[in-house]
Amino acid sequence: MKVIYYILLFVLVLGCKKTDKQMVTPAVKKAVDNSVFIDRFEDEFLGSVGYVDLKKPHLITSRLFNTFSILSKEDNKVLETQKLFNTQDTITKFGMALNLNFSKAFKAFVIYKFIEDQVMDYKLVTYTNNYQFIDAIDVSYYNLTHKINQTETYVYNNKLFVHDKQLNKAIHYYLNPNGTFEKQSDSIKFNYLPLTDYQTLDYFKVNFDQRIVKSKNGLIIRDSLGNKVGEFEYLKTVSVIDYTDNKTKIIDNGQVVYSRKAKVIINPKALKKDQNFYIDNANIGYVPEAYFFKPYSDDGNHYNYDGLIVKGENLQPIALSELFDVKQVDINEYKNRILYQPNSIDVTKLYKKDNVLTLLAKNGKKVMYKDTTYNSEFSPTKTYNVFKNSGFKDVFLVHYHMVFDYQRFDFISQETGELLDQYAGGYPHVSPKKDIVVSIDYDTECPSQRTLFIDKIVDGKIIKAFELYYNLEENYDHITFKKISDDMEVYWLSNKEFIVKFWGASECYSDSENYFYYKYKIKQQFLELLEGI
Repeated sequence: MKVIYYILLFVLVLGCKKTDKQMVTPAVKKAVDNSVFIDRFEDEFLGSVGYVDLKKPHLITSRLFNTFSILSKEDNKVLETQKLFNTQDTITKFGMALNLNFSKAFKAFVIYKFIEDQVMDYKLVTYTNNYQFIDAIDVSYYNLTHKINQTETYVYNNKLFVHDKQLNKAIHYYLNPNGTFEKQSDSIKFNYLPLTDYQTLDYFKVNFDQRIVKSKNGLIIRDSLGNKVGEFEYLKTVSVIDYTDNKTKIIDNGQVVYSRKAKVIINPKALKKDQNFYIDNANIGYVPEAYFFKPYSDDGNHYNYDGLIVKGENLQPIALSELFDVKQVDINEYKNRILYQPNSIDVTKLYKKDNVLTLLAKNGKKVMYKDTTYNSEFSPTKTYNVFKNSGFKDVFLVHYHMVFDYQRFDFISQETGELLDQYAGGYPHVSPKKDIVVSIDYDTECPSQRTLFIDKIVDGKIIKAFELYYNLEENYDHITFKKISDDMEVYWLSNKEFIVKFWGASECYSDSENYFYYKYKIKQQFLELLEGI
């Protein structure tokens, strides 16, 4: 009896093991002859279905599909769509949205079920080349009652990321060579971008919040564990993916700073153009937001601006309040505070005859400029004038202007006739201490577009430092215009505080008799920005 008992026990255990193996390993289907279906389906139906050769990333989303490619009863039977979506009702329609070329070893289709005014449910399904089912995953879901596209899937090579837009989480799958989907363990927060073939880095950057490093000593980048992984230089433009909800306490030179952490891209150039939707974790770091300049916002308290150049580099607009105290003023309230107005005299008539400007230096050297005209609707194309300015002692200040270019100035020595310096911008208004120059230049065709320059004088030469682009055409409801007869353009209240008179022309090809005034008080951050020039 014992022998019979052990034999029965052995058979039972062996049978259990066979059952377990069958549960994890799908049974191989008996070969089915689908040749008639294949000929009709591939010749007639697939031609109406979108086709994707996955040489580049692709986004599977219900927003990109229509419901025209409806499957027939025979198609549904072969493709097992009712079993696939676990439904037997008669109102559900099934269709095919996409034919994906992952591999020649199997077929891959995006198949959907459609219940009118209710739901669009999409699955990525793989079949053998004989159209026998292999595997399937959910890739997109659209709730038509709420008009919410809840999930969508990014595909690149054999990687798939099914993004839950509400939870901002992604499930990562790997598509095996045999057509089965293997779920990966890295359920990650979504770090992806719209699938666009970015031609330049600037086009890429607009996907993110662009912030400018404010820390003079640079900004240390750390990984999620707090390890140093890099550093951003002062004035570096940084692409921010996200910010933490909570603020962290930081001790900086004995001062307490509370700041959110900014989740940043360490090196945007490391992102390949054809993989731009995926940001590798090795290219993600964290920095305190407090060490960025505040972002630009229209607070209604100052003249809105469109662009910023510092030391020749285009920067993302920042809050002007970081650099200046700026406000519109009535000049009459400040005239008794004017500290310095360099005396500038136009002496062109003394030196110009028949369109030729001739300057005679004290050592006898002649310097000549001649007005020029090219084939243009604007004539003459270049006209020369000369000024003497008490802010630039013993200098002829020669002004000329080419159409569609900034005004230009040559600084000619009255003693020797030598060219001492050149400047591009508006008329250079020098500060009381002769270390800063302020100028304004208006666009030839659209004077509503103008540039405020604040530049630095080093060893007697003007070094380009700061350009601020304004466009009055955008929004000037908060500006008060006045008719002004005063020719002065810049008024210095101190070496760090000045008032600018802006022309009121507010449209392209327009003129105006009106002006308005803005007062700028330079802050320490701006002086630090000028350092090192």
